[in-house]
Amino acid sequence: MISLDTNLILSALNPNDVNYTRALNALDTHAQQALCICPVVCAELRASGAWSAIHAWLNLQGVSVVWEMPASVWESAGVAFGQYAVLRRAGSVPRRLVADFLIAAHAQHHRLEVLTFDATVFRAVFLGITLLPC
Repeated sequence: MISLDTNLILSALNPNDVNYTRALNALDTHAQQALCICPVVCAELRASGAWSAIHAWLNLQGVSVVWEMPASVWESAGVAFGQYAVLRRAGSVPRRLVADFLIAAHAQHHRLEVLTFDATVFRAVFLGITLLPC
């Protein structure tokens, strides 16, 4: 199963987005595989002013929500966020939100492959995650 990041979905839905074609190509490449999102991505998408269109697209694509986020996911995200903060203070990575670490920890917990344009977070502190090319 492949976990989709918020940025990939929003890019795929916006023809004016710089990553629009990349997002569509990535989704097309993996069209035969089961797609999902984590609750954090669901919340980020829900915050959009275009929720009804996004929700319709998710249904059309057959994207499910993997709701389970046990305490270990939250703990892993917190530890990784702290590790990333050390790297950021050293000047080697850009600032990120804790939501990115929750998305990565969720994927790691469920052993999901990930489609994202923000591979920096995933590669920096989540070494066991499989990132698919976008």
